[in-house]
Amino acid sequence: MKLSIREKEILDLLIKRKINKEIASTFFISEETVKKHLKNVYRKLGVRNRIEATLKLYKFR
Repeated sequence: MKLSIREKEILDLLIKRKINKEIASTFFISEETVKKHLKNVYRKLGVRNRIEATLKLYKFR
């Protein structure tokens, strides 16, 4: 599955070790919305959490 633009933006901040609160304030969205985006990202990448997502992305870079 293809990531949306927002999901890619959030993933980029995740890689930079930003916490949900920082991500939310960057995009002027709620932390709940960040969590929903991350849940979709994890599902699309086939991972369970931010550590696995980060490791998977580093593997493909």
